[in-house]
Amino acid sequence: MGTPVRIAFIGAGVMGRHHLSVAERNPDIEIAGVAEFSQDTREKLEAKGIATFADHKEMLATVKPDGVVISTPNAYHAPAAIDCIEAGAVPLIEKPVADTLAAGLRLRKALAGADLPALVGHHRRHNPIIAAAAAHVRAGGLGRVLALNGMWLRRKPDEYYKEAWKTDPALGGGTLLINAIHDFDSLRAICGEIESVQAVTSSASRGFAVEDTAAVLLKFESGALGTFVISDNVVAPWCWEMTSQEDPRFAWQPEDCYVICGTEGSLAVPTLETWTNAPNGGRDATFIRRKLYHVAAESMELQMAHFVRVIRREEEPLVSVDSALGTLAATLAVSLSAKDGKPVRIADLLA
Repeated sequence: MGTPVRIAFIGAGVMGRHHLSVAERNPDIEIAGVAEFSQDTREKLEAKGIATFADHKEMLATVKPDGVVISTPNAYHAPAAIDCIEAGAVPLIEKPVADTLAAGLRLRKALAGADLPALVGHHRRHNPIIAAAAAHVRAGGLGRVLALNGMWLRRKPDEYYKEAWKTDPALGGGTLLINAIHDFDSLRAICGEIESVQAVTSSASRGFAVEDTAAVLLKFESGALGTFVISDNVVAPWCWEMTSQEDPRFAWQPEDCYVICGTEGSLAVPTLETWTNAPNGGRDATFIRRKLYHVAAESMELQMAHFVRVIRREEEPLVSVDSALGTLAATLAVSLSAKDGKPVRIADLLA
């Protein structure tokens, strides 16, 4: 173990505090400071001996951290990351990498002119479940993947929306950028790049300016076709949080949220159950049902440990800004397709 890296935090809301608590448990990390608008939150952190600031630029100039975790509302992710890059600090940017593609492309340009890495916080990529599923597909365990289905279906409590930015499209609110972006990134990790998106959306249930429900058709560059349905106002357990046991705040349900089907077998996630036929089996052949092996681990802790190694230049970022822009483009394509009533090619958005 070398000298601890000095990490600062921009934003100390729910996710910011989660990142902070993970960092406090890591002996390779020294907490350099926290920038947060809320005076009440700053006072609570100061009582723990943590230096706090109302302005993140002042914090960057004062404490000069090695790395910074950015957990602000979505619209501030890319601008804050650019400020970190200009200050010479490696950013860990909570997903989405930006709220718009224009902002994300500005961030990519800023990185191109700097000798710094940047990590994007798609933490599920670090989960051993996603890693095992992706490895199985890459190894040909399903043959050629042809069809898949993904779901994110649950009801968020009304108090969740007391934070105004979550219902403001100008600030990156809505269940697509808050929730579906995780699933699109997971499906990309397992099945490869998304070529095009066609979708319909609705805000009829909650009546907010942002969507609460969407149905999506996905075409992958491999030729695989998929569907994805999301709603944050339905009584249902078919979402990653309730099925993966990743977050103890959610009651576990022994269900799946993705099903991936290929010419030689199928895979359910997160249970990691596989279905194959006996050798040379025909249409009535007996199914063989197995589970992929994995060792459970806390993905946020794995991500933070990886961030330390990225800061030390020991590893390349598992999720780069370029990769995260692919996920962002696929997610934003849902609204664009719903608005125009036609498919949207991801490459056209990133051109």
